Amino acid sequence: MKHKLLVPVGDFPSLIMAINNGADEVYLGGKKFGARAYASNFTIEEIENATKLCHLYGVKIYITVNTLVYDKEIDEVVAYIDKLHQIGVDALIMQDVGLINLTHQMFPNLEIHASTQMHNHNEDSLAFLEKLGVKRVVFARELPLDYINNIKTNLEKEVFIHGSLCISYSGQCLFSSAILGRSGNRGECAGMCRLPYKLYENEKLVNTEGDYLLSPKDLCSISNFKKLMESNVVSFKIEGRMKSPAYVGIVTKIYKTLMNQYENGEELKVNSEDLFLLNAIFNREYTSGHLFNDNNIMNIKAPNNLGISVGVVTEVTKKKIKIKLTHSLKQFEGIRFKNSNKGLILNFIYDEHNNLIKGSEKDKYIYLDNTINLLEKDEVMLTLPLVKIDEEVTKKIPISVFIEAKINAYLKLKVSDNIHTLDLTTDYLVQESINSPTTKERIITILNKVGNTPFTIQKVDLNIDDNIFIPVGKLNEFRRNILDKLQDARMNSKVVYEKHHYQIPNKKETKPVGLSVLVRTKEQLQACFKKNVENIIVFNKNLMSDNLIYRIPRDNLKYQDNYPNILATDLASLDKYRTRGDYFLNITNHYTLDYLTNYGNIFCLSPECTIENIKDIVNNTSNKEAIEVYLYGNIELMIMKYCLVNELVNKNKLCSLCTKNNNYYLKDRNNALYKIETNIINHSNTILNTNKTNYLDKLAVLKEMGIKNFRIELLDEDYNETIKLIERVNKDE
Repeated sequence: MKHKLLVPVGDFPSLIMAINNGADEVYLGGKKFGARAYASNFTIEEIENATKLCHLYGVKIYITVNTLVYDKEIDEVVAYIDKLHQIGVDALIMQDVGLINLTHQMFPNLEIHASTQMHNHNEDSLAFLEKLGVKRVVFARELPLDYINNIKTNLEKEVFIHGSLCISYSGQCLFSSAILGRSGNRGECAGMCRLPYKLYENEKLVNTEGDYLLSPKDLCSISNFKKLMESNVVSFKIEGRMKSPAYVGIVTKIYKTLMNQYENGEELKVNSEDLFLLNAIFNREYTSGHLFNDNNIMNIKAPNNLGISVGVVTEVTKKKIKIKLTHSLKQFEGIRFKNSNKGLILNFIYDEHNNLIKGSEKDKYIYLDNTINLLEKDEVMLTLPLVKIDEEVTKKIPISVFIEAKINAYLKLKVSDNIHTLDLTTDYLVQESINSPTTKERIITILNKVGNTPFTIQKVDLNIDDNIFIPVGKLNEFRRNILDKLQDARMNSKVVYEKHHYQIPNKKETKPVGLSVLVRTKEQLQACFKKNVENIIVFNKNLMSDNLIYRIPRDNLKYQDNYPNILATDLASLDKYRTRGDYFLNITNHYTLDYLTNYGNIFCLSPECTIENIKDIVNNTSNKEAIEVYLYGNIELMIMKYCLVNELVNKNKLCSLCTKNNNYYLKDRNNALYKIETNIINHSNTILNTNKTNYLDKLAVLKEMGIKNFRIELLDEDYNETIKLIERVNKDE
């Protein structure tokens, strides 16, 4: 199996750096519908140019259309996908189930990859994706490599190997959306995990060594790269569409070098200068991540680029900062002082005689103007190294050339790049030489003059008569002609464009279930019994009894629960149990709802849907009775494989804290408290919203739309509060 290196590109300079440094595949986004809305991204014209450039150099190009979409956006996104297919991109990376199904039906020749945003974490989820028409799966970053290797599937496997990590399971985070109105599922994540928090046990502050309690280190797989090369993973993915071209270049270079070393049977080794640049360009400290069972994944002291140490401050005055270098520094590089966290660009560097210099070497002293009011001695960190950014692609494509020259026959040329083979029979009739024959050596020399074309001649084969004459101008003309044709063939290679009509699904017969209530306490459960609530949901097995609905954990690697009533929380459990679906399925349009009704009967829409979004779904679906709306509760903002309680309270010992009755909270900068729920089985943590979602005042509007199924989720409500909530929903408006 040939492994591929998949590289992120946020702009054209990054694309050039990726190609020059050995990317096999690249992924990028357009101006809309991509999960990095704040990257530079590409216009449709730029995507077309990028596609031709990538195909010219044998690089596959994947476009991210990996956000959730609303009904009003469907026509626009389908037109966009249609254009991408015509352009000839190699695949789309997608999240929205309904949009994937729609795309696969309409454009069956267009390859689809399942984004990590789809929460792809077990074999059942891959079975679902295969039926959906997906070709490749991007696994959740919480999975170990040995587990991924053992998954049986026909899908191509892809894993992240380097870059920033999300602390929440991707596609399962509503933190940014709920608090700031910026949806991570819509590409607008505000990075709530990179903000400071305090941890509380009941009402007591837990002392921690830092404040960035949800901020992971960066993933790095250099030390484990041999295991990756020995795996059955097809594509190694680098994170970083928001990163600089310099970052793209150096990370691509390092991992491609390791791939080549392995394939050539050489020792896997990164040279010291490349490693230095890697650390300087961006790191929050490194972890091997869950991919290699590294539990040391957090850096709670700092959420930003730490850089790499290049010196120490030996003296500080109001005017000058004196630094002894442990590594060379250059003018216009960026530094940060570690303890003060103050930084500057090195526009002016002085020597000991106060002369301006362009930089200095290791073990030398330099002086800087103290424009940042540095007060104390400190360590100097390089955070913005100078790296040459390529302005054009310099990579060369090896080709072989064959020439046939027989007297009184037309001159023939053939070129091959191992993908395309082109023949050219010229209009020149080869003549016998009178005075100065054209030698083999002369022909080879002329053919090798490829100039600034993207090609390099690797091999020349000749079948020529002795004593022939071919004018140099003709040879040059024919060489240019056939190389132009080869370049055009490479740039415009694409799958056949094919477009079908979408087949509207048949209406599914669904019986409305009315009110569903999720309970967390026995008191709440008793109130539900009192009010004859038929659909009572629990996730605590201690509360489970006959006729209740068990909400299955979202992070199960295998499903072994055999309760008669299951609430599916992911695509895998939905496929396995064919039951009702929770809001974690991220339903934001009627295409997703209609498709999922093949697997169940009642589906709770995403809490990210507004009243207008809900109305659009109702007006467009033929399965209105399958809709459930989240009316009231503290939404689960994120689910983490990382256990805050064990790591920060129990200091990573064998933990039993979650069997006790302590309550744990995160407090943000605005003193808002977020409850942490622990899972004693999977050791995961869930963070709940501090504010309650409350659409009770919209109940009449929703019922008027025809909505008949509603969800309430209880947290700290007592018996009487629970009774009042149930009565309010059941009251005829």
